[in-house]
Amino acid sequence: MTDRPRTQSDAFARAKERGRHLAATILSDPDMLTGEAFAHRLGLTVSDLRDLKQAHAVLVLPGSSPREIRYPVWQIDATRQPYPVLPALFDTLGDSGWTIYRFLTQSHPELAGQTALEALRDGMGALVIQLAHSIAEETFA
Repeated sequence: MTDRPRTQSDAFARAKERGRHLAATILSDPDMLTGEAFAHRLGLTVSDLRDLKQAHAVLVLPGSSPREIRYPVWQIDATRQPYPVLPALFDTLGDSGWTIYRFLTQSHPELAGQTALEALRDGMGALVIQLAHSIAEETFA
């Protein structure tokens, strides 16, 4: 018998630990707000925020415990509301807040190297949704 299964298992465990560490670093950023702070920023109650969360109208990043859930403050647009494209991004890319986070914060060649978040700030919501559909359909047009 070879060491291969054990080596793969160790590699997966190390990768998982790196992912947990990166998530903890992201969640500890000052731009990541608690539910109470985010609701206050929007002028809502925590109950109202839960409704937005259910409707995928806000981006929520789960941590390793319920107390570590965070809301990125940068998802609020110039009108002081969450970007209206968020439900469409969830519909297109799936229910994972981390998937939406990664999509919004990584650079995309289709957006001339901008992040999807930068494109949203520049008023290109329709283009961001189109890119999300291209990624989901693997057409990359």
